[in-house]
This record gives sequence, C-alpha cells and structure tokens, in this order.
Amino acid sequence: MSKPRSFEFHCYACGLACPVSKQLHCPVCGVPLALRALNTMPADALHAPPASMWHYLPLLPIPAPEAVVSLGEGGTTLLNAPRLAGRFRLEALHIKNEMGNPTGSFKDRQLSVAISHARACGHTTVAAVSSGNVAVATAAYAARAGLRAFLFMHGQAGAGKIAQAAAYGAHVICVDSPRPSEVFALCIKACETFGWAHVSTAGMYDPYNVEGSKTIAYELFQQYNGTLPEWILAPVGGGGLLGGLWRGLLDLQRMGHINQLPRLVGVQASGCAPLTQAIDRHWSFQESLQHPWEHPETIAGGIADDILFDGHTVLPAIRTTNGAAFAVDDPAIRQGVTTLAHTEGLFCETTSAVVIAALETHAERFRGQQVCCIVTGNGMKDLAGGSSPEIAAPPHIPADMQALETLLDTLR
Repeated sequence: MSKPRSFEFHCYACGLACPVSKQLHCPVCGVPLALRALNTMPADALHAPPASMWHYLPLLPIPAPEAVVSLGEGGTTLLNAPRLAGRFRLEALHIKNEMGNPTGSFKDRQLSVAISHARACGHTTVAAVSSGNVAVATAAYAARAGLRAFLFMHGQAGAGKIAQAAAYGAHVICVDSPRPSEVFALCIKACETFGWAHVSTAGMYDPYNVEGSKTIAYELFQQYNGTLPEWILAPVGGGGLLGGLWRGLLDLQRMGHINQLPRLVGVQASGCAPLTQAIDRHWSFQESLQHPWEHPETIAGGIADDILFDGHTVLPAIRTTNGAAFAVDDPAIRQGVTTLAHTEGLFCETTSAVVIAALETHAERFRGQQVCCIVTGNGMKDLAGGSSPEIAAPPHIPADMQALETLLDTLR
C-alpha cells in the first residue's frame, strides 16, 4: 500500500494520454482531461473488505497517508433488496447505500479527496458551488482539515442543507440564480481573485475533485465477490458520480480483475435532463455545453444541473457500456422515495429516488436481470424540503382500548 503513486491525464474523447500538469484540457481536441491511475492493486487486496475508501489509496491521487483528510467515508453497505426485486420482477436487486457516509451522502468520497489535495497544495481556504450535499461535505471536511470554507449555494439549495453546512462553521452565501453554471462562474472568479482552492465536484474544472467516486466501483467489486451485476443505475446531475464509477470499473478492467463492464444507466429528473437530451441527440460533450437546460425545475434539486459538468466522462460511460439515460418526473420521484422506504426500510432524498422511479417506469428493460442501484443521499438531510414524502397526519385517540380497536378496524 505504500508504493509510489503514479497517474496520468487521459482524454476520453480522442484517447490522448499525457503527463499530469497544470494544463487541464486536451491539447488535441480541447475536452477536459481526467486523471487515470497507473498503479495496480492485487486481487486479494481488492477482495478485502475496506475499513474506508482509503483502503484504495494507491489508486487515489494523494501522495501519502498522512496527507489524507478523512472522516471514515466509504465502506458503505451493499443491501440485498428482495422485495423490490420481486416488485420489478428482477433476478436480483442490490442497493449501494451511500447514505452511510459521515455527512449522509456519497459526496463525502469526493470531498475527502478534494480537501486532502487542496491542503497538500498549501491552500488555507476552499470554495464550492452546491445545491446542498457538496456544501455539507465541503464544510465538514474543511473543518476537519482546519481550512476556511466559502459555499456558493444556488436556487436549488434546500433550507435543511443550508443549515447543515452552516453548522460546521462554513461561510454560506446564497446566490440568487437557479442556474448552477452561473454560480460556478462567480465561484471560479472568486477563487482566482482570492487564491482559494475550488473544490466543487465538477471534473471539467478540476479532475481531482471527482476522484473519490471511483472507489464505489472498487467496493462493488469486493461486495459482489468479483462478479458484478448486469446493470448499475445512478442519479446524474453534472455526471461526476457515474463518470467516476465508470473510470473505477475501467481501473478494475485494466488490472485484469474484470473482463466486462456492467451496463451503466444515468437517471435525471425530467425537469432538468441535459444528459438524456445529449444522449438522445447524439451530442458530443462540447455540443452539450452549447445547449444548457433552460429552466431547471424539479423537487430533485441535488441533480438540477443545467449542464453536464462531467459530460466528458459520463457520456462515454453510457455509450461505451451500451447503457441508457432516463428522465423521470416529479410524481414518480416522490413515489420512489415512498416505495424504497416502505419496501426496504431506506429513507432516501429525492435525488436518490430517481433510480427507483426509473426501475418503476422502465421495468421491462431490466426484467429478469441483476441490477444495482446507487442510493446517494439520506432523506433526513432535508425534511423541510422536497425530500419529505406526502404523509397523512397520524390519527389521535384517547388512552382507551375501545378507541384503539375502533381505529384498528379502519386499518384492516
């Protein structure tokens, strides 16, 4: 585990490989470059249950264990979901429960790497754009590292997540724009002006900030004992999660641990679906940037990104695995929250529920096959906002047995 780290930049548009440098765009085609690990890990290490995602340190771009800023992220459970599998007539369904991370979402993986890298580079202040989960994770890991944090939260941010982020001592700034791309422009300008580290989880601006997502693939390899399912579904906003998961699978393939990749499915809300738009219209990453989603509007605010900030990886992730991109409407998303809670005892936020909604609305596509869903965030993170399902007020009765029996008759 203490071998020298080795990485290169790779362009997934034209295939160029080049040394890591300050040049973050491909000199041939102009597409953002992504990090690619050159190290290997033996099969026995990859089959060992990880205590945290830093079990995979040789495959992450942090120079040494002492540079790591961690709260114990990763090592989340893979839950068998037999009742949901039966409902959708699947051979098997498993839930990768990213709600188990320290601040309640998979973003902890990404920010652990991003904050570790920022501190290793000598930064004392970080800044991020967020609708919620990135802000909460940035605030927590910055506090852990002893760094100041400025959080630019756009119009999709929920009140509960704003409060959580502020609780860690970060400086929360609400920017009156529903378009994340506009808020990114402001944040990046501030970072350039004041010398802050930009830790938003958007690989097109900094490839280090999305590397933690790869570790989900490594954990799935261990948890499935090397035999991965036919399909993996994940929510998509900017695309960093699914793009990172794909690159983690490519690492496993490069090391000779798997031969074939699962088919990857990105799911968005129909009120903000730049991924399905790009896939349906066969756009390149550059073409997708020219057509931002005009009016993001959905209860799944965590994925309401008007452009694909990681389109350079999420688009090839879907296309090269013969996967799919789906968009589901808000009623289906709300039902997804309820369905997962009622059938498997997991209360997720609306952002996560899009994968359950996709199973419901596209059941024929997956029938009789093995499926894994990435559930990315906890529903308790924003009970005051869109995450809360519609629940009837509970009945009130006196402390009387007859009153209880009368009530129970109505419930039969």
